[in-house]
Amino acid sequence: MLRVSERARRFFLPERAVVLPLPYATVAALGVAIGLALGSLSLAQRLEWALYDRMMTVATRDPHPPSDIVVVAIDEPSFGELRLQWPWPRRLHAALIDALVAGGAGTIVFDLLFAEPSNPVDDDELARAVRAAGNVVLASDRATVTDRAYELQQWTEPLPALAQAAAAVGAAGMPIDPDGVLRRGVATVDGRPTLAAAAAARQPGVAAPRAGDRPRLIHFAGAPRQGIVTVSYYQVIQPGLLPAGIVRDKIVFVGRSLSVAAALDEADFFRTPVSIRMAGVEVHANLLDTLLRRRAIADPFAAYGALLAWGVAIAAVAAWVFFRLAPQTGVIAFLGGAVALTAAAYVAQTSYSLRVPVVGPLLAASGLFTSVTAYRFALGQRERRQITRAFQHYVAPAIVKQMLDDPSKLTLGGKASEVTVIFTDLEGSTSVAERLTPDELRLLLSAYFKAMMDVLLAERATLDKFIGDAIMVYFGAPLPDAAHPHQACRAALAMQRRLDELNVEWQRAGSPELNMRIGINTGIAIAGNMGTDTIFNYTIIGDCVNLASRLEGVNKEYGTKTIVGAETWSRVHEQFEARELDWIRVKGKAQPVAIYELFAEAGGLSDAQRMLRDRFGEGLSHYRAQRWREAADAFRGALAIDPEDPPSDIFLKRCAMYAASPPSEDWDGVYVMQTK
Repeated sequence: MLRVSERARRFFLPERAVVLPLPYATVAALGVAIGLALGSLSLAQRLEWALYDRMMTVATRDPHPPSDIVVVAIDEPSFGELRLQWPWPRRLHAALIDALVAGGAGTIVFDLLFAEPSNPVDDDELARAVRAAGNVVLASDRATVTDRAYELQQWTEPLPALAQAAAAVGAAGMPIDPDGVLRRGVATVDGRPTLAAAAAARQPGVAAPRAGDRPRLIHFAGAPRQGIVTVSYYQVIQPGLLPAGIVRDKIVFVGRSLSVAAALDEADFFRTPVSIRMAGVEVHANLLDTLLRRRAIADPFAAYGALLAWGVAIAAVAAWVFFRLAPQTGVIAFLGGAVALTAAAYVAQTSYSLRVPVVGPLLAASGLFTSVTAYRFALGQRERRQITRAFQHYVAPAIVKQMLDDPSKLTLGGKASEVTVIFTDLEGSTSVAERLTPDELRLLLSAYFKAMMDVLLAERATLDKFIGDAIMVYFGAPLPDAAHPHQACRAALAMQRRLDELNVEWQRAGSPELNMRIGINTGIAIAGNMGTDTIFNYTIIGDCVNLASRLEGVNKEYGTKTIVGAETWSRVHEQFEARELDWIRVKGKAQPVAIYELFAEAGGLSDAQRMLRDRFGEGLSHYRAQRWREAADAFRGALAIDPEDPPSDIFLKRCAMYAASPPSEDWDGVYVMQTK
């Protein structure tokens, strides 16, 4: 079990804490599966259809009612004008039919059931009007009685006399979605045409409905009494209240449309995508408009398999995008994708009569995004631990924090970086060690190293290694910093000052003093993890590193404390004080380099130090021009200012040597170092 767990950890959390394709895909697939499972829940489906309804409502804010359909509403104004109790006498409906026929109505559809006999005279009058009109469609309805042992379906038909007189009989029932919203219509019920289908079949060029047609999403024309032209019942039977020709050649639906159902035997309104309450007669009219214009909302994702495939497709695209983006950018991409998908679904629904699911795919993408974000977070935490573990002991805390804030700036593999390198070494450390016990030496060096590292880390140095009593640090890596030459020079001066302070303390305590040599050089180095795949450390290698080490040793030749290379000096000469020491060719290198002794920060020289530098500079110019006498006079002048200036003494001796035995004609003023 432990081995399986370890394999899983290595698979998902590799040592380098990078996002690899296969673990990412595994985590993404798990997130998508969770999202799709959530998308199949009832709540998610309700949200999906609620969004569909909202899109339908927005799309029909500015309705364009069909020109060939009219609803005659049995509404409150009609009750007020006619002053009759419900049910109204059937002779009144006969009068309505006569008025509609006189107005030229093409088809008259009653969304009313005439199943029970009333006054025989009224029934006969209605039958006469229906027969005379020849274009009346009457309603039937199916009632379902359900018990534990059985389910009984029973049809309620119009009176035989009325059914025989009617041009057609259509089913009035409508399917309701599980959330109680009427979104779909059918052409047939148990093989019988619905009211809308029966009316549509009477229009030229429209085929009779086929039994077994699946429910279709109705393309609603607008809100109640806005999407379909609607007039009140009383306006039709009372002459002169409506414009002439308002029903000519049109399909006229007659039905109840009351705000309060208490006036009728039962409620006849439904919740639809465009309204909380829409009269059933208006729903039939919208279904007819959908059938006639063949603009039912296509629903290719009604089957769960199609919806699943759509969710997986969206999630696959999201996974591809998230894999290539940073988490912060991924959030923006996710939100942008959600908006784009919603907008595309709206356009598809309103312009192309196509329903495109949004909530399910977004839940799949959300599951994906959540899982991969959590996975990236886990990798990020592992990376933070690795960075902290790798650098906390030899990198300035400010740099470690910067790495943790933005690990992308850190490259642990080999990378060419411009750095400034410092090498230090203690002069006479062997003799010091001989005078102390091992424990005393350890305490002395510990105090020395701590003091020096405090100074170096304050200047954002990175410790490469301790080599005996030597220190190697560099600036400008692992994080780039354009100020690395200045940081190195400030650190070198501060280290010498701090060592002077320590020597005072050690002298009082009877401990030996320490003298430190420093070499500084700037150049391009390869920075990164070096070693094997299991044992490695972050370091730098390159020619500039080697030269920095050589410059530290050159201090012994000239009796100096801090030497900087030409590349470093070219970057800092305006901020620091130094003197050019010589042109040298270090052992193992063919090209000569100029070297400089670092004195202080700009403006930090005393008058005597400035005079010493100037006199030494004069002597160096004469020396390179092979004017040995003039050079010797200048170096004597420098020694007069500071009798213990080793470089002046060294050059004075060289002048005497060359005056007695001149160099060859190809002498270029370069001093060749014989030791490292």
